[in-house]
Amino acid sequence: MAEIFVHVGPPKTGSTYLQDQLWRHREDLARREVLLPIEHPNEMWLAAVDVQDGAFVHVDVPEARGAWARVVHRVLDHGGRVVVSHELLGLSDDDHVARIAASFDRAELHVVVMARDLAAMLPSLWQETVKMADPDQPWPQFLAEQQARRSPWTDAAGIVRRWLAHVPPSRVHVVTVPPRGTPPAVLLGRFAAALGIDTGEWDAGSPANESLDVVQVELLRRLTRAAVGRLDRRDLQRLVNDRLVHLVPRSGAGRGVRVPPEARSWIEGETRRRRAALADAGVRVHGTLEDLEPTGDDWAAQTHVVTDAELLEASVGLLVGLLENRPSN
Repeated sequence: MAEIFVHVGPPKTGSTYLQDQLWRHREDLARREVLLPIEHPNEMWLAAVDVQDGAFVHVDVPEARGAWARVVHRVLDHGGRVVVSHELLGLSDDDHVARIAASFDRAELHVVVMARDLAAMLPSLWQETVKMADPDQPWPQFLAEQQARRSPWTDAAGIVRRWLAHVPPSRVHVVTVPPRGTPPAVLLGRFAAALGIDTGEWDAGSPANESLDVVQVELLRRLTRAAVGRLDRRDLQRLVNDRLVHLVPRSGAGRGVRVPPEARSWIEGETRRRRAALADAGVRVHGTLEDLEPTGDDWAAQTHVVTDAELLEASVGLLVGLLENRPSN
């Protein structure tokens, strides 16, 4: 019987880094008879879009049609241990989860859910919405909405609850993301322990996604807000992620996006609720639930305030970068 580990993220919990590690070491995995059932790094994103009927991408992705069936066929045909990984799966609603579980009903299904300090996760999530050309909310409004609706994008306990309807607690693995500054090998080691594989000889490398500072995010937010409706949204997403993110310069201040102290009460209360829910669920925890507690580095007042002078300097730097990297004739 196939033993399938479905890593569902959610977004902004180190998933891109972990997927890069899996892809770079796919031959080593194959030697251990562990299958990564994709033929190119983007295929699992297409499969996730397909199984969720495009619910979370807001653009038409015609090449996703049939991608989930192709992945499932490879998984079931392998008959051994398989790792399926994409953070988009962490956004799945009850119907999506049921569909995914049914796809693997002939196998022993494990689920790997990442859990991260909410105060560290929210700035990363806001940056991601901007990069995906969803720029309508400045940082304070984004935080207010997150507080009002308890976004499923950030709630590992809610994700676990949905999967427990289909998978026993002994086969649900929660991997906690260690605090900022922890060597990436720690996260990789916890993830590997959940999968039951040895990554001790792998080069742990560095996280693939570097956080943007507040000036960079605000400039990209204003650019995408102005361009939405004038450019095809998927083309805009590609432009932002493939070019602009890498060219917009870091500000001299170098200040990261942080949660303001006035949000501390609700984040700490939400953290207590989530820790209790995960502890009560009886699932397997790799790491420690103490990693979900906010740290002193998570808070800073007025980090969202960006001056016109800072934006002008960043804009000029971006234009220079575009000129330096223009296609040659």
